[in-house]
Amino acid sequence: MSSELARNLRYLCAEKPSVAQVCREIGINHQQFSKYLMGRARPSAHNLRRIAQYFGFDDDSLMLPHDQLVQAYRTDRTTLETRRADPLAGVFPGDLAKLRPFLGAYQIFFRAPVAADSIVVNTIFLDERNGVVYSRLIEALKGGSQTRRRWTRCDGKVTYQNGRLFVVDTERRDERALSMHILSPPPRQRNQYLFGSMCFLASLPRRTPYASQVVWKKFDNFRSVRELFATCGVYSEKSLKLDPVIRTFLSPGG
Repeated sequence: MSSELARNLRYLCAEKPSVAQVCREIGINHQQFSKYLMGRARPSAHNLRRIAQYFGFDDDSLMLPHDQLVQAYRTDRTTLETRRADPLAGVFPGDLAKLRPFLGAYQIFFRAPVAADSIVVNTIFLDERNGVVYSRLIEALKGGSQTRRRWTRCDGKVTYQNGRLFVVDTERRDERALSMHILSPPPRQRNQYLFGSMCFLASLPRRTPYASQVVWKKFDNFRSVRELFATCGVYSEKSLKLDPVIRTFLSPGG
């Protein structure tokens, strides 16, 4: 067994509130993980990769001599004092084990002030990096006499708290937009949807705060992101291209 691996894991776990929380967030059996910490067993290649990604390392780094791992850890992370000064440091990702099933690509449907009788469709991706879930939203609008799409990208973080997903993101440019989504997991018969509300400060035209109901629909079977982006745009609220479930939820009093 690797004594360096066990020592390194104990060191990394000491930075967390508890080993039990580490196991929950990785999604690994507590009893089995305890054997890794004691050096009585070595993780499979699959589990080693999951553990390494959770702590922000590649697989081989966990096998480094302890002094080298400590140096790498300290170099790559902010100090504990800095993290404690951030009031939201412990908020994201929340319950990571419950958040993981929601990773993937979605279409987002909502009403916007620029198109009161229409529904806007955007695309968003949720992915996990170093134990945190990030969002990447792409808006590609085209309408009227426009021949080219106007592309907007927003990046943010996702947390799972008290049975709901919270997504906060911002635009990657000056005069940036800012938005937050609060979403509830659906009943089993509609497990491809997330229903909720969103509020945002649009970048154009007048920086006016706005709120809307919103639906996320999981997009599992797409061949390329281009196919996904092609669904973005502004649709009439009566368009037959829109899912009836979505039209109903976004209709007045829906």
